[in-house]
Amino acid sequence: MKAIIIGGGIGGLTAAIALRRAGIDAEVYERSPVLKEVGAGISLWANATKALALLGLGEDLRSISFRNKEFALRKWNGAFLSTTPTADLESRFGGGVLVVHRAEFLDILARSFGSEHFHLGHACNSISESAGGVTASFTNGNTAHGDILVGADGLRSETRTWLGHSQKPRYSGYTAWRSIAEFDASGITPAETWGCGSRFGILPMGANRVYWYATANTREGQDDSSSPQDTLLSQFKGWHSPIEDLIRASGAAILRNDIFDRDPLPHWGRGHVTLLGDAAHPMTPDLGQGACQAIEDAMELANSLAKATTVTAGLQEYEARRIARTRTIVLGSRRMGKIGQTSSAMLCALRDAAFRLTPRSVTLGSIAPIIGFESHLSR
Repeated sequence: MKAIIIGGGIGGLTAAIALRRAGIDAEVYERSPVLKEVGAGISLWANATKALALLGLGEDLRSISFRNKEFALRKWNGAFLSTTPTADLESRFGGGVLVVHRAEFLDILARSFGSEHFHLGHACNSISESAGGVTASFTNGNTAHGDILVGADGLRSETRTWLGHSQKPRYSGYTAWRSIAEFDASGITPAETWGCGSRFGILPMGANRVYWYATANTREGQDDSSSPQDTLLSQFKGWHSPIEDLIRASGAAILRNDIFDRDPLPHWGRGHVTLLGDAAHPMTPDLGQGACQAIEDAMELANSLAKATTVTAGLQEYEARRIARTRTIVLGSRRMGKIGQTSSAMLCALRDAAFRLTPRSVTLGSIAPIIGFESHLSR
């Protein structure tokens, strides 16, 4: 069996590695002419790190990651609403949260998979099916034939459109800025800080690097009239230390992206073609599960195909095991985004009081179905 994977990001490469370990041939085709990822961080929860360890990537992952001792939720003035020690996550779920640089993580995946099977500069422009399998054609004139095709080509997936899922992405109502600052992280508490209609997250990455992100409610398609730094210094003026200092330390190296998701689909694929990661279930970042769910998809795809009697049966099994779970997380992330981005002063006060009064055991119980998920490891 051979798989063609369209898209060489985190989901596509993890799927390729998982398929090869399951004895299934896989080739990855990426539209970009160079392997690259944005200069920002990513959090990997236990549901993802355990899967990556099964793929033999645990040691490499630890070599590029940083383990914070706790994570807090704070108000804009610095008051603490809640604190969760990493030890609590590790004792309950077998792992905490690892913070990694996206580009470094992608490089580990690419090296593990092997450059000879990773084809850069291949933008897929058509897909065709026949009794013998599926063929992808690329704008450079090349073609690739396989038994299955996996669209791991992101939010605006061409594979998704070919399958007939042509609805536009849904704008969440807020935009996000991200950066990694060279900054002395000693004494910094990893946290997400909430105001009304805006948030600011701080995650030390080790080696005097701090990954930070910020959000604010705004109309779709806006830009920063002067510079991202000036916009953010105005937006977060007076917020607790070291927020303004982190913004200044990043200079012009600040990324801005409007945040989108899509309504969950009743099915992902057809015949020999399916979807994975953001192509299948793009979600807002409010539960920190975008990459984690793509990694789960990769494991489930490999498991389902490895034990299936036919290709179509394997893909149907994969979808059956993933659609309900990812639907729950897409909608849960959307709800959390609305809570975090509420702009009503009264609702903000009620929200903050609710989080301050919620016992830690209740918080851990609420996230258990997400980060405690291990069924893809146990079969």
